[in-house]
Amino acid sequence: MARFTTAHQTRRRPPALISLALLVLLALLAGCASNPDRVWYWPRLTPRVSENMPRADYNRAVFDYAWKLTDRYYYDATFGGRDWPALREKYRAAAESAQNDADLYEQINAMLAELGSSHLAATSPDEERIRKKARGDNVSLLGYLCLKLPGLDEPVVYEVAPNGPAAAAGVKRGWLQIGAVIRENPDAPFREGETVRCVFRDEHDAERTVAMTARVSFAPNAGRSAALRPDGVLCLRIDRFDNATAAWVRVMLKAHEKFIRAVVLDLRLNGGGTVGACRRVLGEFFSASDVRAAPVKAGVFIDRGARPVAMEANVSRSGAAWRGPLIVLVSRLSASGAEVFASAIQTSGRGVIAGMSSTQRTAGAVLMSVDFALPGGGSLQVPVRDYVSASGARLEATGVRADVDAPLPTVASLRAGEDPAMETAIATALARCQPE
Repeated sequence: MARFTTAHQTRRRPPALISLALLVLLALLAGCASNPDRVWYWPRLTPRVSENMPRADYNRAVFDYAWKLTDRYYYDATFGGRDWPALREKYRAAAESAQNDADLYEQINAMLAELGSSHLAATSPDEERIRKKARGDNVSLLGYLCLKLPGLDEPVVYEVAPNGPAAAAGVKRGWLQIGAVIRENPDAPFREGETVRCVFRDEHDAERTVAMTARVSFAPNAGRSAALRPDGVLCLRIDRFDNATAAWVRVMLKAHEKFIRAVVLDLRLNGGGTVGACRRVLGEFFSASDVRAAPVKAGVFIDRGARPVAMEANVSRSGAAWRGPLIVLVSRLSASGAEVFASAIQTSGRGVIAGMSSTQRTAGAVLMSVDFALPGGGSLQVPVRDYVSASGARLEATGVRADVDAPLPTVASLRAGEDPAMETAIATALARCQPE
């Protein structure tokens, strides 16, 4: 399952199908591409902890359980050559002496980081509560995203959530952020309701100190948009693969099918999503006749027992079956399911990948993962399967290389509301169209 982390955002988490009240089974929906869609695990009784127990005992229970879950389910039985028991001993004492959850989870994540894997992270109870409040959607407590662009010493505001704290405070795209977020107590966990100050350089190169109160900005349709241009190019932006988005893509393609000459699918901020949704969206760009001879292969997931599970496009007779020019626009922020999708389109020859990145590659974070509950209300994401593309390439840490270089934004283009990468993708799409 895919997860995406950026500045001022909590991680996108896979929708957990967890119910300890339902019989004896614990089901977790694994993300980012497999067939069948689900990975099933027998229930594990999470150790109970109490706020009244000694802090060291609480810390030990959480730390040890995180280590055990990783030990049992991590996709690589060799742990990349690392001595996993030795790593437990390396961080256990510091974890036991942690004074709060923030320090405890810092030690857990430091241990996990030694494996150098994507999709492997522990989330504290505070972060988990925020995620649940946002219903699993992309969460931004301050409502803006900064990027570090080549040649700039300061990060630039790339995206501002329409209903978030940053928008309410007047923050705009193209502003440069000066220094770190200013907090009254920088050692305390960052929580919803906290007021912080940020210093920016605005479009007039004037410094502005902006106060923002952190809150979850939940919007049911956030992260997807559609625009049919006069030249017949349909631009679809999707930031996450989920069932609602998969259905929406089909509706958009069918609603405009008489007017579409080409499609640009914008996955630049897509961090992945669920398996089924990824397969369904992929299937909208193939027809039933395409799969009569052979399924549309997207790749293979492999567990620690070397058992392969193939991923295929879910092509439906009632689908949109769009067979015209297709351009998939990606960036270094495109991860997991977005990379699986782009790889499948590229390998099958179905479309062109345009890359907005200084390296022309996607994130290189392509593993199937499962979320487990930790004692005290936190959670642990563990990668349980590796991925090999239909071309035989392992995408973890390498990513998908673009066919066409789409330029990165500049401060000037952001401030002017321009999108040079999208314009490149549109030009590439029109060049592939048949003359009218």
